Amino acid sequence: NAPGVVTHTAQGRAVVTPPVEGKVTRLVATIGDRVRQGEPLAIIESADLAEAVSAMTEAQSRRFSSEADLRQAESEFQLSTARLRTAQGVLSRQLELARAGAFSQPSLQEAEKELNEAESELESAQKEEVVHRAQLERAERLFTLDLISRSELEQARLEVEQDRIRQEKAKRQIEIARKAYEREKQIAEQGILTAKEVQAAEAEVRAASLEQQKARIAVEAARAALQGARKGEQSAQATYAALKGSGNRASGRFVTIVAPIDGTVAERKVSVGQAVERSTELFEVDNLQTVWVTASVPERQIAQVSRGAAVTLTTTAYKGRTFRGIVQVLGSRLDPHTGTMPVQCLVLNSEGLLRPDMFAQVIIGVGSTSLALAVPEAALVREGEESFVYIEEAKNIYYRKAVKIGRSQGGMLEVLSGLGEGDRVVTKGAFVLNSEAQKGELKGHAD
Repeated sequence: NAPGVVTHTAQGRAVVTPPVEGKVTRLVATIGDRVRQGEPLAIIESADLAEAVSAMTEAQSRRFSSEADLRQAESEFQLSTARLRTAQGVLSRQLELARAGAFSQPSLQEAEKELNEAESELESAQKEEVVHRAQLERAERLFTLDLISRSELEQARLEVEQDRIRQEKAKRQIEIARKAYEREKQIAEQGILTAKEVQAAEAEVRAASLEQQKARIAVEAARAALQGARKGEQSAQATYAALKGSGNRASGRFVTIVAPIDGTVAERKVSVGQAVERSTELFEVDNLQTVWVTASVPERQIAQVSRGAAVTLTTTAYKGRTFRGIVQVLGSRLDPHTGTMPVQCLVLNSEGLLRPDMFAQVIIGVGSTSLALAVPEAALVREGEESFVYIEEAKNIYYRKAVKIGRSQGGMLEVLSGLGEGDRVVTKGAFVLNSEAQKGELKGHAD
């Protein structure tokens, strides 16, 4: 039997601080409120969060721009590849004619070149329309976010319209060039091709190949830029997440501070409008489902105490009420002033009645633990030396059974004989039943 003091467990108390500097704009919880983990306690406005939001927006804009640049570079690479294939086809045909000893007039090559250029122009306009439409979609998103002006949006729309006009013009040019090519072809069948045309085709292949290489390099550079933009965006998002803190919720420059544990708000240390730093204590939340009770065991009784021993305790505040726990930690040294050893007991406190710094009288079990059949003390009826209980035989029908009682502990009595496990014993109203039984009116009586 030792005096004890109630304290928090390590998980039973949380001091809530803000993850970022700012100003308190709203207090959701007050002292005495019961809160669940994740429920809001306060809202803070932070300039650091506002800067982080701006950085995320800029990083996202850079990513959008890099994606558009990559699409344009890939389109130009595809266009250069198509031009190279066209040039290689022209050269192949020229070489075949040269090996066959055939020559034609230069005008045939010129007509074919014009046809190829018209077809390339159409393909280029179509490719650029794809790029400009993607840029227009990006511009519309940025305009919605107020990141670009209306004139920039209209310029993007104008570029798409110009691409459409170029395609119509290129189609008309193809029709003209094809007719000219067919006419020159008929003429060429009667004439010769000059060696100069073969050389021109070879030069065209070399130029197209060089253009393709440049386009490939541009694509690789655009991909690297996009990768960098994505990393920048991820870094900005990570910075924002770190500023809002784990578990808290944030929106723009505001962060909602939430309860880190289930419990009751024990202290609220700030007011609306107050400037706070990361070290400022906002709230204290207590979870008293389990508490530590530190008992001071006299030196002469230390040897009787062991870890795992059962504990019961009482308090002045709750007379007649007992609480149960178990010995968890034995002190490593004695208090030099009192000559006692601190023994930490983990005690169940589901109703939250035990409060920190409350004094208690602790009873630490020092014997061995054994299982026994037991009934509540209220179930036992004594008559002289005889003890008995009432057992429910059927609904509203009871009979008296003599029992032999052994040890008592915590309001329970050990039954040595007379009962079996599973018997339904009356625990409330047994004395009423006994009085009725003495009158011969036991049957039909309802508890």
